[in-house]
Amino acid sequence: MQKGLKAFFVHFFVTVFFVIAALAYFYPVLQGKVIEQSDIVQFTGMAKEQNDFRKKTGEEPYWTNSAFGGMPTYQLGAYYPHDYVKKLDNLIRFLPRPADYLFLYFIGFYILLCCLKVDYRLAIIGALAFGFSTYLIIILGVGHNAKAHALGYLPMLLGGIVLVFRKKYLWGFILTAISMALEIRANHYQMTYYFMLLVLILGVVYLVDAIRTEKLKHYFSSVGLLLVAVILGIAANATSLMATKEYADWSTRGKSELTINPDGTTKENTGGIG
Repeated sequence: MQKGLKAFFVHFFVTVFFVIAALAYFYPVLQGKVIEQSDIVQFTGMAKEQNDFRKKTGEEPYWTNSAFGGMPTYQLGAYYPHDYVKKLDNLIRFLPRPADYLFLYFIGFYILLCCLKVDYRLAIIGALAFGFSTYLIIILGVGHNAKAHALGYLPMLLGGIVLVFRKKYLWGFILTAISMALEIRANHYQMTYYFMLLVLILGVVYLVDAIRTEKLKHYFSSVGLLLVAVILGIAANATSLMATKEYADWSTRGKSELTINPDGTTKENTGGIG
């Protein structure tokens, strides 16, 4: 009991330290200033009609005429009812932007290092090194917020996977499921895809170790548990994913509607001009 209480206070004060560090680095946000991010400036213009309608009526528009001559708002910040993953995400990223993303870098990597049983003092240094790494700061300057968002949650997701393979099944399952839900909510699937390549390599390493130590039962049990956690994380974002999938079928990513072949013949007359 005393040990658990001590660990709680350690992690609490570490979290407070990360909050202070993030605000100190981006201290102009405390003066009400906002960083000018080129990508976000363009996004703000495209989403203006949507935001104005939401503010005026209190209702959610799922269509805007301000982007590409008209399109759904599924990828322009649409809100969905009962989106509890978004509420949790907002709870974690409570600092003003972009300090919230820097804090997310810190806390996400700190959790990973704790899952790897690294001493908390070294974990703090590692988290600061990760958060202040050059590329992660650069993308905040230009407005690659979705990428920063996704990269912030990836260490937490990796930590959950490590816990499961270390037989911390319950905590590993919970951390993996929650982190996966938050990762999908970040809406940058390219980063998630790259991370899955890393997970595949890690899985092969664990498989080789399981074969050598004759612990295949534990290995496949862990993989099965992680698959369930990942599915739950994806399912928690079903509303936005299904809406995007419906829209994708009608976009340039959908089936082609061209009826003319490159040689000038119609699709129906593939035998050439008669």
